[in-house]
Amino acid sequence: MPARFIALWGKPTDPDAFEAHYRTVHLEIVRRWPKLESYRVTRITGSPLGGEPPYAVLFEATFASEEDLREALRSSEVAEAGRDAVELSRRFGATLVVLTGVDL
Repeated sequence: MPARFIALWGKPTDPDAFEAHYRTVHLEIVRRWPKLESYRVTRITGSPLGGEPPYAVLFEATFASEEDLREALRSSEVAEAGRDAVELSRRFGATLVVLTGVDL
């Protein structure tokens, strides 16, 4: 059963600079994650319920199984992405929620 790594980013203080770093630095690290099958990044643009959405960016990485995801989470590449995520939060004030899950 496919497993997912999910990151929900809050609104950064400088969205353009955040996205530039995310695309050119962070995703280059993510692409090296072991066992990664695919990933998707979505810029959140609104909410059908109105008001300001609580998140600015949704990241989803897909793995073939929970075991593959667990293996990736123990890797130096994921640790490197974690260090860069801390830097993104520090530089751009974007909060981060990280989750894992499996497809229903």
